[in-house]
Amino acid sequence: MVSKRFSQGRQLVDALIRAPLSIFRIPPRTAVYLVIYLGLCGLVLAVTGWILSRSEGIVRGLLLNYLFPESWHQTLGMVVDKFLDNQLRAVLANATIGGSLLMVSLFLFPVKELLSASFEREAKLIDEPVSEHPLWLQAWEEIKLFLAYIATMGSVFWIGYSPQSWRQVLALVISYTFLFVSFAIDFIAPPLQRHQGHYSRILKTLANHPVATLVFGAVFAAPGIFVSAVVLADHDITEPRSIAILFGTNVVAIAWAAVAGTWLGAQLFSDFAKTRRSPVPARMVSWIIFGGLLAANAYAFGTVAWSVHHKSQILKCDYTVDWASFELDRPGFGSMLSGKLDVGIRFDVEIHNPTSIDVELEDNRIEIRHRGDLLGISQISPVRIGHGATITQTVELKLNVDTRFIRRGSSLLDKDAWTLTLLFEVGPGFDFPIYLLSN
Repeated sequence: MVSKRFSQGRQLVDALIRAPLSIFRIPPRTAVYLVIYLGLCGLVLAVTGWILSRSEGIVRGLLLNYLFPESWHQTLGMVVDKFLDNQLRAVLANATIGGSLLMVSLFLFPVKELLSASFEREAKLIDEPVSEHPLWLQAWEEIKLFLAYIATMGSVFWIGYSPQSWRQVLALVISYTFLFVSFAIDFIAPPLQRHQGHYSRILKTLANHPVATLVFGAVFAAPGIFVSAVVLADHDITEPRSIAILFGTNVVAIAWAAVAGTWLGAQLFSDFAKTRRSPVPARMVSWIIFGGLLAANAYAFGTVAWSVHHKSQILKCDYTVDWASFELDRPGFGSMLSGKLDVGIRFDVEIHNPTSIDVELEDNRIEIRHRGDLLGISQISPVRIGHGATITQTVELKLNVDTRFIRRGSSLLDKDAWTLTLLFEVGPGFDFPIYLLSN
């Protein structure tokens, strides 16, 4: 239960007004730490931004060279941009903001601790004596938080990967909520950690004060969100400049949040002191869930990467079609009576793999949908070509079409109503979709 003396109204005022204004109450010694922290934040994010701006084109070029023939690169650059559109650029922007926060936390947590501790001590925010955890336990707590971040953002990626609008909206909502909570945890937690606070106990305290938690996170994530929206809307801004603007905004927000979070954490201390740490079984259940998410994401990304490694070079192979081998299987009368049209096409292709990587294309299927209804299934015949090898492969395309789609008349001409999805089996029970055409 939330303490009555810390009502939702007070949570709102403290998080929205009093916490941000606490920066004007910092003692001179704390101001020195603030300047140092601000400068180091700027340095870390400047180096990170420089690496990103310098490597983005190189990484993209290496990826395209690895996957595709050189003649495809210009067209595929546009495909990559379309993929980013499908992933919702706002989600990617939130991930960038959260990632910059993570970078600062990993490299500068000792400086942030000095700043926060100085403000707590010099301003006498908490009367209780400091009782910090051993250094190894502090490190373990940060590792757990980092793993939770990776598990959550990986899950958001898979939720938003689908072109279905409801899943993209869900991914957007989760990414915003997680971004706000991340800011709250990172900056409100330090004063509570200095008084024997574990993250399980701190998270319970923040959960008991949802207005303060989300509003505080929103206030200090808002500058980055606003700037990213402006940058993404202006297509004339270069990549290095957009990164510099976004990271520069985050530097100010992060340094300010370190002070405001210490003040707000001190206001929550009395309720934190009354909050008991979750029992071991409850903590185990929560980490089993996050561990499961982490393992599932590792499996998904790993199997996709491994599968892509063996399927990617198929576009670099040389193909010669033997047109004399062309055969067409017409639909039978029985299949037409059943409401299905089974059409088959076969022909031989000589395939030469000039690369140093074996090419494999196993079980797959192509789903053709009209307004969400599955109207046909096709497939690319499985094939394996060793590196440097030449084989003759019979290519067989099977199309199973429901005749009911003919009744849809002129709506069949609406290209936005059609979807075409290629699904590769990249692991047992796991199909990876490639959205060739989406509405």
